Amino acid sequence: MATLRRHRQWLLLISAAVIVLGVAGAVSFAVVERVSKGPAFRSAADFIRTDSDARQQLGVITGFGIAVSGGVRESGASGLADLSFDVNGSWRDGQASVLVRKKAGEWMVVRATLRVDGQTFDLRTQPTPL
Repeated sequence: MATLRRHRQWLLLISAAVIVLGVAGAVSFAVVERVSKGPAFRSAADFIRTDSDARQQLGVITGFGIAVSGGVRESGASGLADLSFDVNGSWRDGQASVLVRKKAGEWMVVRATLRVDGQTFDLRTQPTPL
């Protein structure tokens, strides 16, 4: 009992630190989860999943990594997203970098590259008006 009284400040400090770290971890996970499930990411992921060059390099696209890096800027019916994320294929894995533009409320892939085993492949995109 005397030991608890003597070290009470340390117990409170450690408890507070654990709570702060837990909240920060939950907030970080929520932000990553929100970006990964947003419409810009879904548009980019759909494009990669159906691209013939990506399938040729990776096999059947089986999923995407948890972390998505890059930024999304959106203002009403327009926006721009520059995203990078891991792509998992049935043969091997790669990393996609995709530029997605929102015009008239619809997200369209403007530019996409796929990095596999140290090589970078430009993926064909349909021209979209800037």
